[in-house]
Amino acid sequence: MGRDAWMRILHLLNHCNHGHGNAHVAVDLATVQAAGGHDVTYASAGGDYEPLLKSSGVRIAAVVLKPLNPARATIAIYRLLRVCRQVRPQVIHAHMMAGALVGYVVSRLTGIPLVTTVHNSFDWHSTLMRLGDRIVAVSQAERRALETRGFPTARLRVVLNGPNLSPRDQQERAGAPAPAISLPCITTVCGLHPRKGVLDLLRGFAQASAQQPGWTLYIIGDGPDRDQLCAQARELLPADAVVFAGNVANPKRVLDESDIFVLASYADPCSLAVAEARYAGCAVIATAVGGTPELLGQGEHGLLVAPGRPDEIADALLRLMSDPDELRVWRDRAGKDARYLTIARVCEDYQRVYDEIVL
Repeated sequence: MGRDAWMRILHLLNHCNHGHGNAHVAVDLATVQAAGGHDVTYASAGGDYEPLLKSSGVRIAAVVLKPLNPARATIAIYRLLRVCRQVRPQVIHAHMMAGALVGYVVSRLTGIPLVTTVHNSFDWHSTLMRLGDRIVAVSQAERRALETRGFPTARLRVVLNGPNLSPRDQQERAGAPAPAISLPCITTVCGLHPRKGVLDLLRGFAQASAQQPGWTLYIIGDGPDRDQLCAQARELLPADAVVFAGNVANPKRVLDESDIFVLASYADPCSLAVAEARYAGCAVIATAVGGTPELLGQGEHGLLVAPGRPDEIADALLRLMSDPDELRVWRDRAGKDARYLTIARVCEDYQRVYDEIVL
């Protein structure tokens, strides 16, 4: 994107906090768009990445969207209308459901086109994202899933996530420091809740490490299932075989040192962590759900397993843990063509979406 495509863009979200994939995508877009010469506003209740946004030339606007109720929605609509009068955006880009609803009302009142990105299609209220004049799915698989739910095909577009070379890497983030890494190791980066299948990973790793001891599993992330998963790990594995590292400020530092990355999700529209693991050169094992097969080139750049199958995770792990040459092959295959998974390409793709609806 360059100045020949200069545009006034307003991103609308609940916040700009670290540890939330939809906010990561929006912060990346806003900062890179501003660096490309665009006039960019980020409207939200604020958060961790405000200093980065400001230092990148992104205008900050205070619009509080949550908790969304009739009174809050009315205030948010009024506030967003004021922001739009001040900055005169040519496009409103909503990344969360509350923003889609408020953005839609303001879009209809002002005539400013609305783009919505469906980051979390597994949430039932993501149906609100169909309010966009253009609706972005984050993978082809997600586009097909949205079509089956009645989203209008004519307004659907696809922009595959690509979080690498992110401006966020320049900012110190909230969270724990990266743990000291003991090699060889396996890493996952995810929230600790049922959708991410961490228990399946623990069971698969337990089976594999029984035959190939000496490996360490690092679990980066936090969530409501942490205590239960820690208890399961103690039952399944030696105490030093699993490290629950919590929310690490910069997980990429761990990925850069890791041999294997595993994501055992039951649903993932387009995992940022898988894209980051590929770019870091980890051999990747992931469940064939959502956009993950696309991120892994349908198995060209990583090993795909079925969701809910710890035995398949174990088999894939053993294949890599037991054979250094095989591990090296899959690390090389993960890194091949990974430069496609960068924020610069994502920005170019979104620019084409904006260009369709901005007069």
